[in-house]
Amino acid sequence: MVSKSLFLAAVVNVVGVLAQAPTAVLKDNEVITGVLEGTVDTFKGIPFADPPVADLRFKHPQPFTGTYQGLQAKDFSSACMQIDPYNSLTILDNVLNLGKVIPEKFRGPLYDMAKGTVSMNEDCLYLNVFRPAGTKPGDKLPVMVWIYGGAFIYGSSAAYPGNIYVKESITMGQPVVFVSINYRTGPFGFLGGDGITAEGSTNAGLHDQRKGLEWVSDNIANFGGDPDKVMIFGESAGAMSVGHQLIAYGGDNTYNGKALFHSAILQSGGPLPYYNSTSVGPESAYNRFAKYAGCDTSASDVEILQCLRSQSSQVLHDAQNSYDLKDLFGLLPEFLGFGPRPDGDIIPDSAFELYRSGRYAKVPYITGNQEDEGTILAPVALNATTTPHVKKWLQYIFNKASDSAIETVLQLYPQTLSEGSPFRTGILNALTPQFKRVAAILCDLLFQSPRRVMLNATKDVNRWTYISTHLHNLVPYLGTFHSSELPTQFYAKIGPSDSYLRYFISFANHHDPNVGTNLLTWNKYTDEGKEMLEIQMFENTMRTDDFRIDGISNFENDLNLYG
Repeated sequence: MVSKSLFLAAVVNVVGVLAQAPTAVLKDNEVITGVLEGTVDTFKGIPFADPPVADLRFKHPQPFTGTYQGLQAKDFSSACMQIDPYNSLTILDNVLNLGKVIPEKFRGPLYDMAKGTVSMNEDCLYLNVFRPAGTKPGDKLPVMVWIYGGAFIYGSSAAYPGNIYVKESITMGQPVVFVSINYRTGPFGFLGGDGITAEGSTNAGLHDQRKGLEWVSDNIANFGGDPDKVMIFGESAGAMSVGHQLIAYGGDNTYNGKALFHSAILQSGGPLPYYNSTSVGPESAYNRFAKYAGCDTSASDVEILQCLRSQSSQVLHDAQNSYDLKDLFGLLPEFLGFGPRPDGDIIPDSAFELYRSGRYAKVPYITGNQEDEGTILAPVALNATTTPHVKKWLQYIFNKASDSAIETVLQLYPQTLSEGSPFRTGILNALTPQFKRVAAILCDLLFQSPRRVMLNATKDVNRWTYISTHLHNLVPYLGTFHSSELPTQFYAKIGPSDSYLRYFISFANHHDPNVGTNLLTWNKYTDEGKEMLEIQMFENTMRTDDFRIDGISNFENDLNLYG
């Protein structure tokens, strides 16, 4: 006979097991099971589209046709196919000696990726949901949807767990549901050229993101989220993705008659005025990819695509990794070759033109950058040690720009060390005589100019802007470098963590970053005051967004400087 104490112990054990297994019920009463991680319910590896394999390779995602019944959503899915970060980032690590320059706690997921291989698979269209433990359908919590960066050539939602955001939202009394989405990168997600354009399969990676947002609209209420209060946010290529989702279909962000998202945050990225999907950059990247994949590039476009779809994932992976150090192992040419392009479909026009003509989703947003965005990219021109070298490098990168346009850039960004990046460091941090100059050019071309284009064009929505200087004079050569805020957002709650977590959580809840944060009031940006928040290591200040006006304005207006 079982004793009362043993019976009670068994009951407690069963209850404990059940407490470790949060569930959600999706369409047709399909039950999925997640994991309780402290005060957070996690559901990892939920498919939101059919696997983009075989005949679906390179094409727009198709709705998920499988069943969710019995899904054990306990582990992140594999990353989508991408470059080998081990090769490229390890070389970058060696060049800049990042292991000694960057303190361990500031290295973050991008640096970590350099230390080993990444599990990847073409079957990768999965998302993850994090919510306060015990959240129920009907709770209608605001939803924060994260889109990762990686220059459109690598990245994974697994590098950005949402636990820290959910925990902080509970502490603030402003609970949220956090969602992260995988999307295809490189040629798998952004193959361009005549053939893929004619087929109607351009910008598949953007369509992956949108399909994920559609899944959120259809299903997040079953997790306790509010589909009518969704905020999209991302960093680097993730922020560029957000910038393009805002202008997708000329600003039409509706699905089944309802908005897919209602606010947005762009960290270190924005719209770039790429040439269209059949221009030289994507066509060249397409041909190189096909050549290294063993396909006959003299064949018809239909035959080339048939060849590419017949090859193994490994063959295509090797083809994507065919670039060398001169091209920063594919980062530079693939960034220009593989990325969101105007295609007459999801991106109907040049990104800058879409914003300037008012064809964007009218939602409140936040946009901002790290002070020294370009330093982590400047080693691509490490051998450029004189002005003629830099000019030749600029001509290589911007092959459609005139000599006078290149000369204008060189005049606006002189070799003077005190004007280069890391900014405000005088003659220090000059890895080479031209390093700080190149870093300043890349910072303003790729990051500051898109931010200002958006701010100047979107006068009919509430907007906030920031600059982060939290590593100023702390990290040699790099300063407050690109992606340096991510560790404090997702891993180590130190330094500027509260500024990102609390402002952003407030924004998701109230479309205002200032509610219940116990932080400095962040004033809205206006054309008159150009108000900007400066995020420092341990405190914030308000300042004016008035730096490098001439140089950044030149990049805003000379569109031939983009690929």
